[in-house]
Amino acid sequence: MISSITNAIRIMNCFSIKSAELGVSELADLLKMNKSTVHHAVKSLYEEGVLIRTKNRKYRLGSKILSWGEVVSYQYQPYFDALPYLNDLVNKTNEVAHLAVEENEDVSYLIKVEPKVPLKIQTSVGSRKPLFCTAVGKVLLSNSFTDNDIYKLELKKITQNTITSHESLIQEMRKIREQDYAIDDQEYEDGLFCISSPVRDFMGEVICAISISGPEVRIKKEKDNYINYVLKIAREISANCDF
Repeated sequence: MISSITNAIRIMNCFSIKSAELGVSELADLLKMNKSTVHHAVKSLYEEGVLIRTKNRKYRLGSKILSWGEVVSYQYQPYFDALPYLNDLVNKTNEVAHLAVEENEDVSYLIKVEPKVPLKIQTSVGSRKPLFCTAVGKVLLSNSFTDNDIYKLELKKITQNTITSHESLIQEMRKIREQDYAIDDQEYEDGLFCISSPVRDFMGEVICAISISGPEVRIKKEKDNYINYVLKIAREISANCDF
């Protein structure tokens, strides 16, 4: 049963804007799975309305997904109230702004706001990244995880600047809690610099984090100003949004 569920999820993850329609053979090639296994999973998804069959005998995601999306949108609605503040942050910095939460020990991006001239940053709404090497992730990590929790994390080296020592990461967490912001200086992606600060609910609990991201050379020139902008917007969201 677990294998069947995993196969179904992997098949659904193959569909995207660029690959909106896929046949069984294409799915089998993408997933490096047996064609009959893929066919069986696709048949089940089709019967449940998750996939629909096109005239050219390929498949695409069905309207059933929309009902799931409606539920997800309802669950995350309070976070979207922060959108005007993120727009303000983008207007002030001309960099990309994100709002993210921690889910299953990963960063999950809920909102992405781009400046008028988009930057090529490897994030999209719903995408996930590690906690330990992103600015938003380190903010969430510093406020939700104990030292013992951090020792359990697998710290993979992604760039030359990635923190791979648990002791160093714990020291970084203490610094973040003291200053109320985190920096990612090319720890996940070469050339990318990010600044993040926590957003709190009325009880003072950290429930998400916001950030700006952009070219390392450009952001470092305005680093102090940008830190102040991010801190200010995070506090405005905390004070005015009903989490």
